[in-house]
Parts: sequence; C-alpha cells; structure tokens
Amino acid sequence: MGPAGAPGSSGTDGLLAARVRIIPLQATALESGAALRAAVDAVPSDGSQPWVLRLGAGTYDLGTTGLVLKRGVFLEGSGVGVSRITSSTAGDGSVVGASGAGLRLLSVSNTGGGTRSVALFNRDDGFAVSEVRAEALAGQSLTFGVYYQSANDNTLSRVESRATSDRGRVMGFAFDQTGITLEDSKAFVQGTASAADTVIGVGVTGSFGVLRRVFINASAANGARSFGVEAAAQSVSVTDSEVFSGGATLSAALHAETPGVSVRSSRLKATGTGAFGVYADFPAPSPGVRMGIDQSSIEGDEVSVFLKAGGTARLGHAKLFGGVFAEQGASALCLFTFKTVQQDTLPVDSSCL
Repeated sequence: MGPAGAPGSSGTDGLLAARVRIIPLQATALESGAALRAAVDAVPSDGSQPWVLRLGAGTYDLGTTGLVLKRGVFLEGSGVGVSRITSSTAGDGSVVGASGAGLRLLSVSNTGGGTRSVALFNRDDGFAVSEVRAEALAGQSLTFGVYYQSANDNTLSRVESRATSDRGRVMGFAFDQTGITLEDSKAFVQGTASAADTVIGVGVTGSFGVLRRVFINASAANGARSFGVEAAAQSVSVTDSEVFSGGATLSAALHAETPGVSVRSSRLKATGTGAFGVYADFPAPSPGVRMGIDQSSIEGDEVSVFLKAGGTARLGHAKLFGGVFAEQGASALCLFTFKTVQQDTLPVDSSCL
C-alpha cells in the first residue's frame, strides 16, 4: 500500500496523498462485510492521513450492526448498484458518517425489521457524499433513507434516496437541525399502508436548506400526511426542481412551516382529495416578509396554494392549477401570474383572484 493521487469526486479533491486499500469480496456477503469493517477498524483514529477503501463489485453485508466511519476514511465503490453495503441494524444507520470522511460510487441499504431503519446517518460537518444510492425498508416507527442530525455545511450531490414502509414515519432525506445543500438528487418515498402516517420526500429543520435540481416523489396509501418537501428551517430554497406528492388525507408538494421559503423555476404538484401544491401554516411573519414563488407551476386538487391564518405569500410569473385560498388574516400577492381553468389560461389580479 502506498501513496496515490486524489480521487476525482466532489468533496475529496483535497486528498493529495491518500493511502488506498482494496477490499475484495470474500466467499460470502457476510464475510465481505466483516472484511470491510476490519479495514475501517485498522485505520488510525487520529485522521492524520486520509485513506480510500475501494470496494469491489458485490455485496458487503454488515449483519445487524452498522459501520461507523472514522475521520479521513473514504469508501469508494465500483459504481452505484455495483458495490453494495447492507445491514438490518436498528441503530444509527447501516453507514454512519464522520467529519473529513466520505462515500462515493456505491449503494447503502437497510433491510429493516426493527424499530428504526436508516441507510445513511450523519451527525458531523464535512462529510462528503456523492454518487450514492441509499435505501431504507420496513422500519416499525422510523424509516429514513438519509438522516442528518445537527450537522451543518454539508453538501450531497447526485444522491438517490428511497424509503418504503407500511408504518410509522417514512422519509427520503431527513435533515434535522442542519444547514444542508442537496443538488442533482432524487427521493422516492412510499407509505404502503395507512399505518405509515407521515410520508416525506425531503424534510429540513434548522438553519437552512438549499434544494436545487432535485426530483421528489412522495406517495402514501391513505396515511395521514404526504409531503414532497417539508420546510421548517429558517431558510429553504427550492430551485429547478420537480416535487410530487399524494395519497394521504393531507397531501402537499410543499409544506411550508416557515416564511423563509422560496421556490423558483420548479413544478410542485399534489394529487388526490385534500391535495395542495403548497400548504403553508407558518405563524404571522415579520412585516414585509413573504414566502416567495417565482416562475413556477403549482398544482393542487381544487386549491393550488393554501395559506393558514397569518401566512403571507408572493407569487410572481407563476402558473396555478387550482386557486389560492387564504384564511382570515392571511394574504397572497400575485404578479404576472396565471390560473389554468380547463383549457383556458387566465391572468389573476394582485389578490390572486
């Protein structure tokens, strides 16, 4: 083993002299998983030198325990869907991130069965993730493809997250108390029975969330709530994206819990009875603060944008399929916005009527 050049992946270009170790497949998937765990354990814990652990084509089964990375450890597979790390852990996740570590060109899955099923978990800043597929299945109360908690200033690029369960809370990307950028990524989330009470494609709380060029599809089977994006951070922006949701008692492509939400050049669509393109239920903001929707298409059942009392929104150069409903004390301002009624597209006034 000796020095090698920097891997050419987002977030790892600063590795000027990483040590590289190949983790070949063993006779069984469980033996391959044990070899991967042993390789991570063998890396010095001080992070004094970065290591790239390269996985071959095949499955590395970690059994019922997740793999906790160390600072400076980068896992690089042979391709998404080619190199697979899997477990059935009910702990933090099948793979747990670390500061100064990263993942690239592989798939991570949690086959579930326990109270909690998380494929990829991270609570540290500076964890580089790109070209990764994460899948979580069959958690009894919580099923998350990707779960970041109290981790700031992280960027995920070209990540596909899938989460499916018949019960509990099901999320593709769960960003809890974070500052996060998600780009060029996809989320496919399914609640397959009514006991899956909350289904969310991407949920963001904390300081900020930047979502750009993302595709999100969240569907429920008669559950209580289905949201494509649940925005509860101080600032959340959705740009150049497509977001779909449906199937629940309350469905919304975008659920805004804060006025610091902006949507630009995107399509938001929710289907089914009780479905809204945007459902905003944040408290009355400071004077002059409005949720902003620009150059976007908003589609709901009969109402495209629903504003709870105190909510405010500005819609500029937007196209509405369904009207805008503002409860008493809420207000909507429309500028160069159009509403589609059957085959006709009609301009609406400044009050969105």
